[in-house]
Amino acid sequence: MRTRENLITERAGINHARVVVERSGSLFKEINLQHDFGHDATIILVINGEVQPREVALQVKSGLSYNTEYKCHLPATAGHIDFWARHDLITLGIVYDPEVDAAYWIDLQSECSARKRAGHIGGATISFPKAAWNRFEVPHFSNVLVPMLLGQAPTIPLATALEWARASDPHTHVLGVRTLLVRHKQAAETWLCLLEEFHGRTPETLSIDIPVGFAKLLGHCDIGDYTGKVDDEVRQLVQIALNSFKVDDIAKMLLMLDDDETFDRGQLGYAFLPLLGGRSDSLALISELRDDDSRDAKVRELADCLLSLCRHDPEWWSLWLRAA
Repeated sequence: MRTRENLITERAGINHARVVVERSGSLFKEINLQHDFGHDATIILVINGEVQPREVALQVKSGLSYNTEYKCHLPATAGHIDFWARHDLITLGIVYDPEVDAAYWIDLQSECSARKRAGHIGGATISFPKAAWNRFEVPHFSNVLVPMLLGQAPTIPLATALEWARASDPHTHVLGVRTLLVRHKQAAETWLCLLEEFHGRTPETLSIDIPVGFAKLLGHCDIGDYTGKVDDEVRQLVQIALNSFKVDDIAKMLLMLDDDETFDRGQLGYAFLPLLGGRSDSLALISELRDDDSRDAKVRELADCLLSLCRHDPEWWSLWLRAA
């Protein structure tokens, strides 16, 4: 009597997930196959021995057919996509690659919700990259996945965060930048990396957290600042670099704003104001952008909006100059 080959492959994925969860100290509860309607297991998070009031569901796929060298592929019916999008629990999709004994995860609730908002109807194969940050393995479970599930930055070393921030994969880049600003803002290497990434990337591939981080370093009355959190010597060096930004750098920041963004309080453009209006020559740079016919229409329109704000309330505008 022989066992089914696909059963062995399926169990390999479930067993890999169980080992990772239990070795990390959390609780793994497998769901009986008779009751599998889109979830294969759930996890109750345990942190430092304390059971958390947080449960996460898993959908596990295992086998070579779900894997290519650099990507995972998780097939889903229209029913599955609706189920994962609307379920109370976050559902993590886990794809196990038996050839390399490794698994990777994706937040299916976020992915499926985005697909529904975009009007996608019907089933789909959800493909996602095999990246440094989404490996489903023991150290990453506690240091990356659990913090992210709790809305926190990963607890990874500076060297790893720097590597992620420089990655070409957009999700890895964003996560690396966020981790640098939360966990390693006091390090000079963090700010050198952020400056390099700002200058080296196009607006659409650059994490929005970088200019926001620069604004916090300069000081912002609403979004906060890093006073006392970044060494004065480091802060001064970064301020010198920011004060040398050229007109192209100002244009890049404006291009990062969504089409419906403004400079009103609470908007992302408002967060950029220490960068856009904090220098003695800011108005000259912004005027140059507005008057340059070769510039993107969006850049010229936003530049004109900034100049109008200054004309309307020059005293308010001067507040950003003093914050520089």
